[in-house]
This record gives sequence, structure tokens and C-alpha cells, in this order.
Amino acid sequence: MNSFDFKDVKLNDGLFKTVLDETMDFYLNIPNDNILKYMRESAGRTAPGIHYTGWFPNSRGIALIGQWLSAFSRMYAISGNKAFKEKALYLSAEFWDCYQDALEREPFFTAHSHYDIEKLLKAQCDLYVYCNLPSAKQHASLLVDFADKNLTSDNIFGNNFTEWYTLPESFLDVWKIFGIDKAKEIARRYEYREFWDVFYQDADPFSKRPKAGFYSEYCHAYSHVNSFNSCAKCYETTRDPYYLKALRSFYQFMQREEVMATGGYGPNFEHLMPKYRIIDALRTGHDSFETQCDSYAAYRLIKYMTLFTKEAQYGNWAESLLYNATASTIPMTEDGKVIYYSDYNMYGAQKINRADGWTCCTGTRPLLVAEMQRLIYFEDQSGLYVSQFIPSTLHWKTADYDVTITQITDFPRENSSQIILSLDSPRTFDIHFRMPSWLAGSMTVSLNGRPLETSVNSGGWLSVRAMWHDKDTLTIALPQNVWMHSFDPEKKGPNAFLHGPVVLAAEYSGLQTPNDHIDIRSLVPKMRPVNGTPLHYSVDGIDTISFRPFYEWKENEMYFLYHDTTAHAGKR
Repeated sequence: MNSFDFKDVKLNDGLFKTVLDETMDFYLNIPNDNILKYMRESAGRTAPGIHYTGWFPNSRGIALIGQWLSAFSRMYAISGNKAFKEKALYLSAEFWDCYQDALEREPFFTAHSHYDIEKLLKAQCDLYVYCNLPSAKQHASLLVDFADKNLTSDNIFGNNFTEWYTLPESFLDVWKIFGIDKAKEIARRYEYREFWDVFYQDADPFSKRPKAGFYSEYCHAYSHVNSFNSCAKCYETTRDPYYLKALRSFYQFMQREEVMATGGYGPNFEHLMPKYRIIDALRTGHDSFETQCDSYAAYRLIKYMTLFTKEAQYGNWAESLLYNATASTIPMTEDGKVIYYSDYNMYGAQKINRADGWTCCTGTRPLLVAEMQRLIYFEDQSGLYVSQFIPSTLHWKTADYDVTITQITDFPRENSSQIILSLDSPRTFDIHFRMPSWLAGSMTVSLNGRPLETSVNSGGWLSVRAMWHDKDTLTIALPQNVWMHSFDPEKKGPNAFLHGPVVLAAEYSGLQTPNDHIDIRSLVPKMRPVNGTPLHYSVDGIDTISFRPFYEWKENEMYFLYHDTTAHAGKR
């Protein structure tokens, strides 16, 4: 199975294109002088612009610049807007000029070198692939040599503030794209076998604490999910079944123990933890999910698993994160403040950007948003796979045919999606559709108004095969209803409400502690759609509570996403 490149898929008007356009506009307008100021000062050069806060002073913004170089390169591929390419090439040239000058004055990299090098390596790959920058190979080789001579894996698993987890993934990308053999050798040094072995052996990850991980008790969520992106890259490179078994086991663990209704994971300062601790965190904390970084790590893992297994199930997690994480943030501010943590506190939560600007999330945000369109479609020799129901256009060209796929939909506000095919002559191939886990009835497919015979293939996709003609229109029925997500099979709570894949957050009028007054578990049969306002619900007999999509909530508005059902039961 293969994924499509950025240039092949275009988002059309809708929720996700709005997010993409807003993000591209923000990053295109970040002043170059501000980005480069710390590095120019380090190099003893004239440094106009203003000093950024947040992560910039710690390492001259090197990691962020690495991420932004990747982002600008990818956004050029997405949009064709040459301004992104010009920005990427200018910043890259200035960075390496500063690097050469700074070497004569002081060490250019800091204690965060592992993290900095990893982001810069990825940037060289993207500059080469999407911006056709020949010097990226030379710079990648320079970084590989620096890492070989200066970075160490000694005791790395006991001191992970360097954020080394994605080094195997990036070094293997460098090896694959540039053919630098030393990069492949270095990648092996950072394989996180101690953690991967836990899942390869189907052991309890909390029974014996791995040595690595931020803080002391549990594993830093983003880092450890990212470590499995490195594991996935190792599998892609070697096809050693060890990696795939570990990947499957880890993914199942995440879905069974860690992932919340929104698709988020890692509350209480970004930890993987036992389920009972997650429940405690939803009662006491407001740092429920490191939204930008954790979503990006998950998107990459989802794409890897889909490609390796051809299974539809992985698209369910992607869908949840698309609506309830990526599309549910609020806009960044000019001073680089962005949602770092999403808040799911059971006793009232708000969407608030982090108080300090230019954190790691400002580097991850554009990469995350760019990745959305690569989660919609996949292909193999049999045909096309539709994993997400999002307004979009795919240019699908193979050795045998050239097809344009246009997906038109107002899903999830409506219960269907349309696929229109454009091709120069009739062609026969399969089209496979993900069967969402939330389906409230039969998923059916019709062609030009006539029902089609479907089957479910071994990967869990709903498949149709036909000789397709120009302007053929497929309609996919996607029945949805309101349902309740719970952390335990008996729905004892805490619980959240969803319409299809969309989390519904509640507004309570006049109640400071609503969970003490309302039996949350009894609400689903009483919820009624609000006429003329899709995905909005009132509650029969209770005029103090109403629901609407989490992605509609604005900054500082109080909402209740998870509900403490034990409170009503008198168990608090």
C-alpha cells in the first residue's frame, strides 16, 4: 500500500481547509529577521528584528527553525505558492551562513543537540524533496558527521531531556533519500529496544518502569509514541517482524488504555499512565492533552500502520484527532501563543492558548496541519482506499490510468459523502471505504443512484468493484447517532458524548457543580437535535444543559467535555 504526496491531494472548502489556510497564512507572515535573530547574534552578525520568547532563547530557536523549514517546504508542495519555497530557501541559506560563522565563536549546538539535529535532518530531507535544494545533501552529510563525532547514546535512556526518540526515523530518512550509509549506522544506536521489548513481549508497561521518559514515574507520552514512529521506520527499512509485532502491541495498548474520547492521550504533563490515573487527572488537572505534538506523533503512527497492514481500523483514531484535536484548537496569536494543552477537566474547562509563546508546539503545528490531507486516501495494485470523509480532490495517476477523485460532503453535519470520478476512458478497479467504528446502521454505496453490491475485505474495508466511467458518482451512506464514550465497559464513567466521530461538549446554565444534579448516564435517550443547527442538541426535561461540537467552542468559553458520573451516584 502507498500513501499520496502533498501535491496529489487538495483540501476543498470545509472545516479542515479553513484550518489549513489559517495556518499557512500565519506561518508565511512570520518575519524572517525575527526567526534568525538569535542565530545571527551567535554568529556575530547584524541581527535586525525582535527577540522571540519561549524556546528560542534556549537553543537559538534551532529546533523550531528545523521544523519550520520542513513546514515551509511541505506547504509549498501543498499550495504551489512560491512564497513558501522562497522563505524556506532564504532561511536555510541564512542558517548555514550563521552556522559557519558561529563555529569560530562558540559551539553552535547546546545540551539539546539530539533534538536540534533531528529537526534539522528532517528539514534537509524536505528541502531536497519538495524544494529541489541540491545543497541539502551536503548539509545532511555535515549533520550526520557532527552527530557521529559529538552525540552519544551513553546513558541516553536515563536522561531523555535531549528528546532523542525520533533520531532513528530521521537518520533512516536521510539514508533513504541521500544514500548516506553512516546515517543508517547511527540510527541503530538509538533504537529504543528496552521500551519496544515491553510490547514485543506483550508485557505490562507499568509493571517495570523503563529507564527513559520525562519526569520520574511514567513515560512522557509524546516521546514514547514518537519512539514507535522510529520503530515503524525500522520496520519499513528492514521488514524484521520484531518491529511490526511491537508496533501492533503498542497500538492496541494505546487504544485500550490511553486514548480518550477526543483521540487525545497523556494527561498530567504528558504522561502515559494507568487508566485509573487518567480518570484522576480528568478530575484534578487541566493539562489533559499535548494537542499539537501528540496529534502529529499519532498521525504519523497511523499512516505507518495503515501502510504496513492495509487495515482500516487505524483511520478511526485519525478521524477522532482530526475533528476533536486539530480542528478544535483556537487560532495562534501573533506572539506565538498556541494551545499546548487541551483541557478536558470534568468540573469545567476552557480553550486557552499557552501563556508563553514560541513553544515546541509552534514548530509542530504547521507539520500537523500539513499531514491532514495525507490521511484521506491510500492506494495499492487493487485500487483506491478512502479512509476519511473530507471535502477534497485527489489526482491519482498510475502506469495504467489517470483519475481525478472529487469528494463532496458536509459530513459529519450530514450522513453521507459523494465521490465523483473523472477519467478519460472506462477503467476497472476497486474502491475501498473505511467502515467507521461509530456507525449507527448499515454503510451502503450507490452508483449514480443505484445500490451497489459491496463486500468487506480482510482489512475491514467496505469494497466495491466496477468498471468506472467519467462522471460516475458514488454516494456513501454514513449513518450516525449520539453515543457515549466511557473508560470502562459498564459505562460507570467518566463519560463523554459524541455524534459519530465528533465530541459534543456541554454548556450548563445556572449550575456550578452539574454532575451532582444530573444523571449523565441517562441523557442519551433524552437528547434531541436542535432544528436548523446540525450537531447541536437539547435535552428533554432539562433546560439547563445543551450540547454542541467541541470544535465550535471559542476561546475562554466554559464547557464540560467529560462528565463525572460517579458524583451523581454518591461515590465522590
